[in-house]
Amino acid sequence: MSELRAEPLSPIDAATLWPQLHRLDTEVIATRGGENLLVSSGLAATGITRLPRVPRTIVVGVRRGLSYRGVSVARCLSGGAGWEVVSLRIGRPKDDEAVIALLAGLAGEVAMRDGRTLYLRYAEGSPHAAALRQAGFFAYRLERLYALPAGARGAESAFRPAARSDRHAIFRLYCRAVPEMVRRHEAPTQQEFRAVLDSFDTSREFVLDGPGNLLAWVGIGDREAHVLIDAGEGGIDAALDLIEASAPRHGALVVAEHQPDLESAAAARGYPALGVRLMCARRLALLNPLKEVVAVPGDSYPVPQ
Repeated sequence: MSELRAEPLSPIDAATLWPQLHRLDTEVIATRGGENLLVSSGLAATGITRLPRVPRTIVVGVRRGLSYRGVSVARCLSGGAGWEVVSLRIGRPKDDEAVIALLAGLAGEVAMRDGRTLYLRYAEGSPHAAALRQAGFFAYRLERLYALPAGARGAESAFRPAARSDRHAIFRLYCRAVPEMVRRHEAPTQQEFRAVLDSFDTSREFVLDGPGNLLAWVGIGDREAHVLIDAGEGGIDAALDLIEASAPRHGALVVAEHQPDLESAAAARGYPALGVRLMCARRLALLNPLKEVVAVPGDSYPVPQ
């Protein structure tokens, strides 16, 4: 086993990393805006500038003399049960040893903060896939990305803005719309579902009412749009109309592999395919029917899936 270890960086170290990022030019995971978060969180922690509220973050690095062999950033997701790896950068085109050390360092830090699950996304066919698996991450869902077609439709929508009171109804929709195998790895509880929803990085949420429950949910952010929709309930065209009218032109529609009807509708409308990525998780705590969770030391082996 490698003796390489990743160390947590102080706020000052995190804030001064920006000049060195050009040396760490290999991004291992799908782009999640980690560089901006890294610098912002570092500056906010030092108190030398006033910035908008940033989420709790962890920054770890593998040092190489006075520079770094790799750096990784994770942010706390809503509810505190889940954390997301938002950036993992290394100085070589491939460095499995550093990747494993960085993710092990993040897992240990997250476990000490009572996190239950660590999530990350990476591109299909990535040369770093083997290292990510060795670090304990299990790929449980495929996400296909599509660019929005030219020319917004701007039609009136039957969707309404989601309210705080809709949270439980959105979770029930999630339980109906997403296969149990995915939910078991992704969000077995409503608290973890809040984390997954936060990882979608949406700034606006909309829901479509049905008789007695919600038929669909659409989340739109600066870069991506996500959809939850109950199969067979309709509403796919209305969801795509809303996305085309409201999402940024440079944004992407994210379609999970268990959403073939949504994928077919997007293809019929001429959404260009952009690529495929895998959603992964590493469980850091065991679900217990009596005590909800039992913490596992951060340097332990991954929990078998």
